[in-house]
Amino acid sequence: MDLTATERDFLGRLACEAWISPPLFDHEIVARLVELGLVETEPLDSGEIEYRITAAGRDAL
Repeated sequence: MDLTATERDFLGRLACEAWISPPLFDHEIVARLVELGLVETEPLDSGEIEYRITAAGRDAL
């Protein structure tokens, strides 16, 4: 799988801990990672989204 530098960096950060998006985060930046099943999301009551790496995401690193 051919990931961009931004996608690889994001996966690397998620490998250490889950990440909660700030209110103005452009979710399209990482939408492909979610579509590929490398990252999973969970909407929070605050309107933010929590991102977590999946086993497939760890394998892609």
